[in-house]
Amino acid sequence: MKTLFIILFITFSVLLNGQGIIVNEISNGSSGSKEFIELLVIGSSSDPLGDVNLAGWVIDDNNGDFESSTNNGVASGHYRFTNTFPSVPVGSIIVLYNHNDVNDNMIFDDELDTNNDGVYVLPINSIYLERCTSSPSSTGGSNYVSCTYTNSPTQTWSSIGLRNSGDAIQIRKPDYTFYHGFSYGSVLAPYPTFPIEFGGGSSFNVATGSGTDRNYYLDCGDWTLSPNYYRDTASFDTPGLPNTSNNFTLVNNIKNGTFNYNDLGNINNCAILLDNDVVKLDSDIEFNHVVLEWYSESDFDSYNVYSSNEGIVFNLLTTTDKKRFVSDDIVYKKYYKVCGVDNEQEVCSKVIYVENNNEVLFIYPNPTTEYINILNEDVPFKKVEIYDNLGKIVLSRPFTNKIDVKHLKNGVYLIKLSDDKLSVEKFFIRS
Repeated sequence: MKTLFIILFITFSVLLNGQGIIVNEISNGSSGSKEFIELLVIGSSSDPLGDVNLAGWVIDDNNGDFESSTNNGVASGHYRFTNTFPSVPVGSIIVLYNHNDVNDNMIFDDELDTNNDGVYVLPINSIYLERCTSSPSSTGGSNYVSCTYTNSPTQTWSSIGLRNSGDAIQIRKPDYTFYHGFSYGSVLAPYPTFPIEFGGGSSFNVATGSGTDRNYYLDCGDWTLSPNYYRDTASFDTPGLPNTSNNFTLVNNIKNGTFNYNDLGNINNCAILLDNDVVKLDSDIEFNHVVLEWYSESDFDSYNVYSSNEGIVFNLLTTTDKKRFVSDDIVYKKYYKVCGVDNEQEVCSKVIYVENNNEVLFIYPNPTTEYINILNEDVPFKKVEIYDNLGKIVLSRPFTNKIDVKHLKNGVYLIKLSDDKLSVEKFFIRS
């Protein structure tokens, strides 16, 4: 197959370890026990792109290795992946959630990633999870051995429920040794030690203070360091989606095999890496329109140009035999990629992010319950479209400065305003 070469000339405001899973995000939910745990599948220096076998990997809250064995969120039992859960690609996101009190922003179940979007969504009573109800116990410390596992559709979240005032979340290898995790709220030192493949060092507390209506998430960088995790309001949960633009880049670098596992804090792990063996691409803004130009060593039959508002779901903009593209829309923030097509097969460039800083849009209140107001500085938008977190359009109408969203359920949405200008922003609905 021919190879397409692209280099990005735009400037961005951009240890050897075994494969496994790390904690990417957790949430206590906006009320009740609307909790979930989001895991990120990682590779290793020796095998950056191989699928990862997660059979026997343990997910637990505090087991007593964080602070003391009692009164700090320790609940009897734990969960692990069954032997029937298939190996998954690196960069996959796995969401485990409480199906008896579903998080407001939870997406649909997809236990085996049937839509191939790299996201696995499992209720805690999934057939691919099994539970030990006895160990570690709430009073007996961190012992995991001699446990009988069960798998049942009546399985509940109770063995991993997150205590509002403070708790921990942790991942353990099939041999029960600590792999990754952290605490929050009132659960402090001592902390378990990261494995040697992560360079050792102590785990950490993300933030003290109540975890009620809070989530905790990785931005980017070394996942063994507290400053790379943040706390926010649970209404801003993003189960199944990258947490931030930096987190999106980290996930993509893991997927592409360009993540530097020998140096978890390497700045390039949080930047879109260029691969001169794939594509040479130049992007620019001309009169608020995006201009893409690319070079390939060999000519392709044609080139497909794709764009995305959030960097996850890409839509085909055009197919061309030229090596230049000018956007019809006036674009402010967007992701792009170019794919050379030869014999109906595509060879794609890295995803690049283009931002025009001439912002003209302000949405308030955000989060909202009934209406959103749009301050657009007299820009002549003519159309409003709102998309849910699955990319489905849920509202389309002529532009007005006040939009009624009472009919929409709680969750994360994108609003797109278009015509002579184009802008896309994220907003949240919570009752």
